[in-house]
Amino acid sequence: MNMKQIKKILDDFLKNKNVNTLLAILIIITVILIAFSIFNPSKNQKDRGSNETEVSGSLEENIQRETQVKDDYEREQEEQLTNILKEIEGVGRVSVRITFESGEVKVPAYDKDTQTSVTEEEDKEGGKRVNEQKNDGSKIVMSTDENGNEPFVLQTYKPKVQGIIIVAEGAKVSKVKYNIEKAVSSLYNISVDKVNVYPMNG
Repeated sequence: MNMKQIKKILDDFLKNKNVNTLLAILIIITVILIAFSIFNPSKNQKDRGSNETEVSGSLEENIQRETQVKDDYEREQEEQLTNILKEIEGVGRVSVRITFESGEVKVPAYDKDTQTSVTEEEDKEGGKRVNEQKNDGSKIVMSTDENGNEPFVLQTYKPKVQGIIIVAEGAKVSKVKYNIEKAVSSLYNISVDKVNVYPMNG
């Protein structure tokens, strides 16, 4: 349909002033508008797509941030343990590797809402029945910072040590090896069997 045909139809309609023709034209215009909206994505769909991209982007950023925090913590613990072990008499040069069971665990604050309703019912024979209903609800308390909205964290549990491997120059001497195992076991509150000490080459 071109513009001349549309104009001709409108002129004929205006001359006839027929209600059926008016309805037909309205239906045709509606169909054209619907077809146009189907084949052209709307602004809402574009906005929804950009919002989904923002959400997935922020999720990836959070995962990267958590991974970075875990890596930094592991590296920091290994450096601290290396520095401590170097101070023990007879240890000499030392290399440390710590493995952890999981990443750090953050405990968020919860806003708890408890509602209790008591209903008394009386039946036909005069008996009474009391119904008590409790509804417990809770939601995580959110805080706003430069990273956006994040849960308000009450407590953070650092990763639990799974095992430690230590390679030390002085580990050839059994007393030094024992001192290393005892110190590390006490420091991280783990059993001695999770602390593996080996002599260093050279």
